[in-house]
Amino acid sequence: MNDTLAVDAPSALRYARTIADLPSPKGHPFVGNALQLAGRQMHQKFTGWVREYGPMFRLDVLGHPVVIVSDAATVHGLLRDRPEGFRRAGGLKQVMSELNIGGVFIAEGEAWRKQRKLVMSGLNVEVIRHFFPTMAAMTQGLHDRWTTRLAQGQPIDLKRDLKAMALDIIVGLAMGHRIDAVNHDGDPLQKDIDRLFDRLGQRTTAAFPYWRHVKLPADRAAERASAEIETKVVAFIRDTRERMDRERKPSTMLEAMIVAAEDPDSGFTDEELVSNAILSVVGGEDTTANSIGWMVYLLARHPEAAAALRAEVDAVLGDATLPREWEQLKLFTYLDAAHSETQRLRTVAPYIGLTSNADCVVADTFIPKNTAVIVATAGEGFDDTLFPEPAAFRPERWIAEHRPKREEDPARRVFPFGGGSRLCPGRFLALTEIKMVVAMIVRNFDLTLEPGAPEPTELLNFFMAPSAVPVRLAPRALNREASR
Repeated sequence: MNDTLAVDAPSALRYARTIADLPSPKGHPFVGNALQLAGRQMHQKFTGWVREYGPMFRLDVLGHPVVIVSDAATVHGLLRDRPEGFRRAGGLKQVMSELNIGGVFIAEGEAWRKQRKLVMSGLNVEVIRHFFPTMAAMTQGLHDRWTTRLAQGQPIDLKRDLKAMALDIIVGLAMGHRIDAVNHDGDPLQKDIDRLFDRLGQRTTAAFPYWRHVKLPADRAAERASAEIETKVVAFIRDTRERMDRERKPSTMLEAMIVAAEDPDSGFTDEELVSNAILSVVGGEDTTANSIGWMVYLLARHPEAAAALRAEVDAVLGDATLPREWEQLKLFTYLDAAHSETQRLRTVAPYIGLTSNADCVVADTFIPKNTAVIVATAGEGFDDTLFPEPAAFRPERWIAEHRPKREEDPARRVFPFGGGSRLCPGRFLALTEIKMVVAMIVRNFDLTLEPGAPEPTELLNFFMAPSAVPVRLAPRALNREASR
C-alpha cells in the first residue's frame, strides 16, 4: 500500500519524503493499528505516540494510511487550509449524520460558508452581551442551589450540576427558553443529549461499524434520543417564530438565525436552520461543562493556583458574589491563564480529523488526495522543551510577566477551539460562561478533593470528558451582606 504512494506522487510537487517514509507504531496483521485506536482513550494513544515517534508519523488502519500531525507550525497550516485544502474526515461526518447531528460542523465548501454566516449571526458579541444578565441570574441560581444543599448537609454532584447549568445557558441563549435543568434532576433533554454523546463516543472510537449491521439497545436508545432532541428543537423554533417581534433586534441566537434565514437573498433552508439549532444545543452543553469540570478539579489539586485565582476574583468582584458587569470579564487575567492551562492538560477536543482534497505537501511530505490526516491538538502541550514540567498545572506560564524569559509564549501551541476559518463559532460564548461560573465558584466556595476518590479518567464521548469531578465544595467565610 505505502510503496505505491511514492510511485504515484506527482513530480510537480516538491517534497522530501512520502507517507511510507514516516515512522509508524507496529500494528497487527490485516487490521494494522485499528485495534489500538479503538476505545474511549484513543486520544491518549495519539499523545503517547507523539512522544515516541515525533511530530509526524503514520498509521495503517485496515489497509489505509492515516497521518498524525502535532507540531504547531504544521497544524496552523493545516487548519488555515480549510475548507479548500482539507475537509472534515468522512467517517466522522457519516457517524454524526447517522445520529442526526449536522449543520455547520460537517458542512463543506459553499454550504459551510453559508451556514457559518447563519450560525455567526446568532453568536455575535451583541447577542451574547444581551444575554449576559440572564446568564448572571442563572449562575446566581446555581450558587443558591449549592448554598442551600450545603446548609442542609446534602451532597453536590458537580459533574451533573455543571452539565445542567451549561444546558440551561445554551437553551436560554440559543432558543430563548428557560428549562431550569439545574433544579430539575433527570431533565429529559439532558438525558437525551447524554445518550447521544455516549453513543457518538462509542461509534467514533469503534474498530468496526457494527451498528450498520446489528443495533444494540444502546444504539436504538441513542437514535430515539436524537429524534426527541429534534422534536424539542423544532418546537423551540416554532414557538420563537410565533412570538418574535421583527421590529426589534434579535435577542437570542435562534432569533438572529431566523432573521438571517428569512432574508430572501440568504438561500438558507429550514433544514439548515433546524440542523444548526440542534448542533448549538448538543455541542454547547458538553464542551463547556467538561472544561469547567476539569478546571475545578485541577484547582482543587493545586491550592496555590486556586488561591491566586481567588485573589484576582475577589479584587475584581468586590462584594459581589459573581460578575454583574460585562466589562469585569476582561479583568480575569489569571482565570484566562487557568483555562488555557486546563486545555493544555485536559483539552476537550484532543484531535481533529481531516481529509486532503487534493495531492499536497505537508511538512515536506507528499500527501495524496483523500488521505486521512489527524491533528493531535494536545501533542505539543506535553513537550517538556516547550512546557517545562509539562505535567504540572501552572497557569503562570500563560502570563507574560510571570513567565521565565527562557520560556516561549505558549499561546500558539495548543488548539482548544480549533483554528483557521473553521475556528469554533461558540468560542466567545464558551469563554464567557467559563469565566462567569468559575469566578462564582472560587468567590463563594473553598475547593478540596473528595477524600479517597480516585483520579478522574478521560472519557472520549466525542469530546473528552472527565469520568467524575471529585471535588468537595464548602462555603467560604465571606461577608454575607455581599451584593447579589
